[in-house]
Amino acid sequence: MRKTMNTVHQEPETQRRILCSAEKVFYRQGYDGARMQEIADEAGINKALLHYYFRSKERLFDAVFSDAVLRLVPPVFAVMNINAPLMDKVRAFVDAYFSTVVNNPFLPGFVVHEMHRNPSRFSEIIQGSRLFMLQGLQRQLDEGAESGKLVPMEAEQFMLNLLSLCAFPFVAAGAMQAVSGKNDTEYQQLLEERRQLIPEWMTRLVERHE
Repeated sequence: MRKTMNTVHQEPETQRRILCSAEKVFYRQGYDGARMQEIADEAGINKALLHYYFRSKERLFDAVFSDAVLRLVPPVFAVMNINAPLMDKVRAFVDAYFSTVVNNPFLPGFVVHEMHRNPSRFSEIIQGSRLFMLQGLQRQLDEGAESGKLVPMEAEQFMLNLLSLCAFPFVAAGAMQAVSGKNDTEYQQLLEERRQLIPEWMTRLVERHE
């Protein structure tokens, strides 16, 4: 079928609308619970057009998940590659993580859930982008330990600690609000306080104290 110029111009807009709608549905329902008809309804198109752009739910989910991972990971992990003192990197990491997730609050839970459902998909995205290599961080940690300023620590343990401190309050937001009784505004204030506290906690964790 021959495409008119108007159709060509509409295609990127329609595709973007589908992806935004699919993102909302997948965030709410997860992969297993989402239905193509629900995504089509959310996008305001018919199901046939949805299949024209994305042949299957699997292909559509791959596009949404890849976009979610690349929206979350690059701006956060890129700061760990800068040439700066370790704790300056930590502060930059925390600021980048919180700034990204505050604007996309469903990202951490969505990514974590789907990482468990299909670990290979996440690995392929990350390995393909080569966003962050642990060797540089390990070298910095080793140099700090040799100088007597830092306690010996594996880079993997360092990143697990940092990611846990940053990610868990967002992943468990609903549960923590229920337990604490805080409303959305109060919980956001708690998160902002935590943004300032995490670098202090990481400093106490890694710096050697006489």
